[in-house]
Amino acid sequence: WQVGQCDVPEGADMKHYPPNAVVAERPQLSVKSEALYRSMESVGRDVLKAIALHLGLDEDYFEAYVPGGNSILRLIHYPPILQEPQSSVRAGQHEDINLITLLVGASASGLEVMDTAGNWTPVTALPNQLVVNVGDMLQRLTNQELKSTTHRVVNPPRELWGKPRFSMPFFCHPVPHMSLDALEQCVPAGEAPKEAPITAGAYLAERLREIGLVGDTSSEKE
Repeated sequence: WQVGQCDVPEGADMKHYPPNAVVAERPQLSVKSEALYRSMESVGRDVLKAIALHLGLDEDYFEAYVPGGNSILRLIHYPPILQEPQSSVRAGQHEDINLITLLVGASASGLEVMDTAGNWTPVTALPNQLVVNVGDMLQRLTNQELKSTTHRVVNPPRELWGKPRFSMPFFCHPVPHMSLDALEQCVPAGEAPKEAPITAGAYLAERLREIGLVGDTSSEKE
């Protein structure tokens, strides 16, 4: 289950904003999900203000791009493990495509992040805390100064196999026309940016095509 942008900008290209599904049998699900979406988007904007200051940008740099972006709040259910699993990993290692990902504490442990030495470290958000992952878009924008977080979800101890796991990540995306060209202050003098210029919309389409979630969108202009 997921919720997309609840406040689509006026005049936006609606191909970037599919309508949110409504579960007629649970009318409060949409109401509460959209309220949580707006709250998480607000927190994401605050986190990006801190990141902007760290990068030497104006505090409101991301404010031109994140409000009205096609961010996603996703509700993920990992079913109980009822038989010997083929792997110890529930979700294989990967990096998120977006700018940043906000994670509240899941209903069970399992999230692990890879450190710079290649070691896996268990991570969870305590009450009133969030885990913040850097995504590929922010890595690209900062010329890899901020590294995208490699992470995975592993199976719980055997005695907890019978319990499901619920997680609610918020994937903070900018508006499709945002440029992901490397920031000037992140490119050393005399060097070229590490990656080619691209917009957030084109990069998202490229990545989704790579992992087989969409068909050929090579004509995508944003």
